[in-house]
Amino acid sequence: MRNYHVRQLMGNESASFSPFEERIDAVGKRHPQMPRVLVVRARLLYEVLRLFSENVEQFYSGHGVSASAWTALVMLHSMPQDRANPSLLSTQLAQSRTHMTRIADELVGKGLVRRELDPSDRRRVELVLTAEGKQLIRRVLPATWKHFDTMLGCFDNEEGQVLETLLRKLHAVLSSARQGSTDARGSGR
Repeated sequence: MRNYHVRQLMGNESASFSPFEERIDAVGKRHPQMPRVLVVRARLLYEVLRLFSENVEQFYSGHGVSASAWTALVMLHSMPQDRANPSLLSTQLAQSRTHMTRIADELVGKGLVRRELDPSDRRRVELVLTAEGKQLIRRVLPATWKHFDTMLGCFDNEEGQVLETLLRKLHAVLSSARQGSTDARGSGR
């Protein structure tokens, strides 16, 4: 049954991506040196990420939080005593401090997190999961896993391992390139 469903989905996704390929081919006629395969892969990856992000955002909004807020909640849940400094969270979540403040405001406003003075340095504030936040995590985690299976269950184990390997490789390349550009900017080049 799952394979039939996957074939149906692949047919629909191929159809929805074909306008991009048509436009890419039109550009390729004007610029024959264009590396079509790379352009198609880049655009397809961008589209998959956009669709994945929209899907995840919609899922978590159905549970009353944004995807960023959910990720921050789970990150807090992974910390000792369910607490962390917002600066640490912003670094680990790759969010700006400004965006992390908005996330914290959202979570505090919903009663899922509270701000407390850091017991070891009273100049600093920490975010701490509330009982309501812990309850939301207990309730939504199993639904999250099921949702991920819905989105990624189209891959058998071998395909999933290949996908993970390829994504990790791409992540390493992009992280390295990003670090290189940050280093270049920092050195005045």
